[in-house]
Order: sequence, then C-alpha cells, then structure tokens
Amino acid sequence: MKILAPLRHPDEVAPLLEAGADEFFCGLTPPGWESRFGMAWASRRAPHSAGVPTVADFERIIALAGTRPVYAALNAPCYPPGAIEMLASFGTLLLDMGASGLIVADMDLLLALVEEGHASQLHLSSLATCINAGSAQFYRDLGIRRIILPRHLTLNEIEKILIPDLEFEVFLMNDGCVFEEGLCATTHSAGAFCTMDGEGTEGILPGTLERYAFWKWTLSHCGCRTGNGYPLGPCGVCAIPRLLRSGIASFKVVGREASLARKAASVRIAARSLGLARGGAGPEEIRQAVVDLRGWPQMCEERHLCYYPDLWDRKETAC
Repeated sequence: MKILAPLRHPDEVAPLLEAGADEFFCGLTPPGWESRFGMAWASRRAPHSAGVPTVADFERIIALAGTRPVYAALNAPCYPPGAIEMLASFGTLLLDMGASGLIVADMDLLLALVEEGHASQLHLSSLATCINAGSAQFYRDLGIRRIILPRHLTLNEIEKILIPDLEFEVFLMNDGCVFEEGLCATTHSAGAFCTMDGEGTEGILPGTLERYAFWKWTLSHCGCRTGNGYPLGPCGVCAIPRLLRSGIASFKVVGREASLARKAASVRIAARSLGLARGGAGPEEIRQAVVDLRGWPQMCEERHLCYYPDLWDRKETAC
C-alpha cells in the first residue's frame, strides 16, 4: 500500500518525500551505451529528458532516499544485439549500489538477471503485458517479486490476475497510452507517431474523429493543463479502496520526464487519496476531495480521466 513516485534527479527526493512518496523509480543509462548502441534507449523513456544523469547521481538518490526503496528501470521493449550482457552487468552494479529492484520488460534481459540470482529483486514491467493469472504464475515460478499490471486492465480483470506470493503494482496517475503499450511494436525513440492519425481516416464521421481527438488529449494530460496547480490527465485514485481490498501493493504515479512541480502535485493527490481510503472513505468521497483540489468536476463526472471507468458501473459516456 505504497505511493510509487517517479524521479530523475537527487534534488527531487526530499520534495517528493514531503509530498507523500513511499518509494521511487527512475531510469538511467549505462556508461558507454551511446557509443555502442547509438539512439537505442536502455529504458522506455528518453534518457536525456527522463533519465538520471549519471551513476553518481543515482548513488546520491539512494543515499537521500534512506530506507525508502528505489527501483531502476531497464525496461525498453527490446534491445540491439550485444546489449543484454551490458545491461545485466549494469543491473547487478545498481543492485550492489543499493537499488531495491530492477524494472525489466525484455525476456532475454529478465532471464539473464534471473540466472545471475536477482529474481527476487526484479519487477516485471507493464511492457511485458502480464494480463492473466497463468502469466502471473509463470513469472512467480521464475522468482519474480512484483508484477506491474498494464494500464488498460479493468478492475475486474485485475482481480482475476492476482495470485498469492507476488506483489502487484497498478497505474494510478498520469501518462495514458493510445495503444496497449506492451503490444505496441514501436519505440518512443522514433517519436510519438502513435498519436498521429495519418492516413486511413477517410470515411470516418467528423464527430467520431473529434471525440477520438478529445480522448487522445485527455490521455496526454489534457495538453499538460492543470487545475489549481494540480495535473490533469489519466487518474485512478477513486479506485484505491477497491484495489486495497484486492491486495495491491503499490500505486504508481507516472512521469519521470515531468517537472518536479507536476510530480509533487501528483504525489500529493495520490497520497491524499490513499490516506482517505485508509480512513474508510469510498470512491465518491475521494472523487469529491480531488475535485475540490483541482476543480474540473465535469472531467470526473463523465469519466474522461478515468483509468478505471468500470468503477462507476455506467453503460455510456459522452466520449
């Protein structure tokens, strides 16, 4: 029952702890990576805008976090030839430095780290697309500690996946995706062309295209807009009570590349909602508390921002 916060610099640790973070995740690139593999990314986010700058900075993050876990993402969906060996060695180095775990998506890298004896310190990235209990059991049998569930699963689907002796993590705030990320054959290093309509829209009614454009806008943080200083965009905080009852271990606030102000505001909303849920609040009370903080009630009333719209058991929505 922890709030997992993103970061990319040591200076962000203290403000995020103050905002209510219980654990952290970040990404960083092995030294010498670019000279060998060029533009390929070591994790899912751009290294220069979302990654921890240096190994020394990562060491400082570990020290500043104290007893709070810090997880390092090495979770690109695939890697060029020769990269697995470098990443496995780098992952071992990060664990030796004090990382509490590694977030991994690529099966070759996952197995390499398991063979090195690190299974109990591995988190399966949402990019590995674990979407049923059989898949979860496979990873549990490998010794994996935590599974990060894909963002498009409904609450009912999540509850059917959960099995004993595994931690599960779910998306809570920010960073929607037009496609199921783990089943997308693109890489973000090629640009966000997945959000562009391109050809093939001929014959689609203008109203349908307008609603689709609005949906993409909400997934992309409503154009990075805020309400009262709090971020808009995908949000699942009203589902926390049900997810707590299901046994979810960690609630993920996304956005390594975001500004510190946006990260801290997101963590404050998440921590406030978790606190209310622990005190017995239900979805309606949590939703009202969030609306009181950031405004924009219509976005909640019509479920435009919902990660888990099935919580509200409605058959239709305006978009």
